[in-house]
Amino acid sequence: MKKILLLFCLFISINSYCQNIYWYDVIIDVNGEDADSVIELVTDYYSNIDIPKDVSMSFSGIRMKGNSFKGTHILSMFSPSAKSLAKFIGSFDGPNRQLYVSKIRKYIKSSRRVSGVGLLNLNLEMQQPIGQAWLFKVKDQGAFASAFGKLMKTFKPSGLISMGNLVHGTDNGENMYVYGTYPDLESAFQFGPESRKEQEAFATFSKEISSAEYSQTFTRVLIKQF
Repeated sequence: MKKILLLFCLFISINSYCQNIYWYDVIIDVNGEDADSVIELVTDYYSNIDIPKDVSMSFSGIRMKGNSFKGTHILSMFSPSAKSLAKFIGSFDGPNRQLYVSKIRKYIKSSRRVSGVGLLNLNLEMQQPIGQAWLFKVKDQGAFASAFGKLMKTFKPSGLISMGNLVHGTDNGENMYVYGTYPDLESAFQFGPESRKEQEAFATFSKEISSAEYSQTFTRVLIKQF
C-alpha cells in the first residue's frame, strides 16, 4: 500500500504496539469567511507534491475546542521513521512552495507547529474521519504510559488510539497526549467504557494517573487525506 493509512502507517496488534510513530502538526487560525480559500490552497498544493511512501498527510478542520485553543485547521504529517519525516519537512522549498506561502499567508491570522512521538498505538489500520486529542501535564511519564498500557488490555476501542509524548511546540507544561478516532459524530459522542469490566479498568486508570493534570481536548474532522 503506497500511503500510510490515516494518521499512521503500521499495523500493530495489542501485543506489539511499541513501534514509535513520529508526527508533525501545523495548526493555523483563519477567519470563517476565508476557510474555503485556505482549503483550496492547501489541498491543491499538497495533492501535487511527492510524498514519501512512509509518510502520510491529512488536513482537517478543528471543530470542537476550548476557548484557549487557537486554531481552526490542522495539517498533520506522520511516519514510523523520524529520518523520513524530517527529510520531507526539510524539502519544503522552491518556487512552487514560495508561491503557495505567498498566497496562503494573507489568510492566516496565526500559526504554530507541534511535534511528538506516539509510543503505544492500537488499531492503526483504521481510517476514520474524526479524531480527538486529550492533553496532559505529567510528572511521571513512565507511570502514565504503564497505566495506559494496562487500560488497553481491557478496553476495546472501536477506532485508532495512541498515547505518546508532546516533544516540541507546546506550552503550559503539556507533555503527554492520548489520541483516538471515530467513524462518525455519533460514535464520538458515545465514546467511553461499555461493560462493567471496562468501567473498572477506566476507574483504575484514573486512579493511577491521579497525579497528572488534565489540560485540554480538541476534536478535528478530516477534510483531505493525501
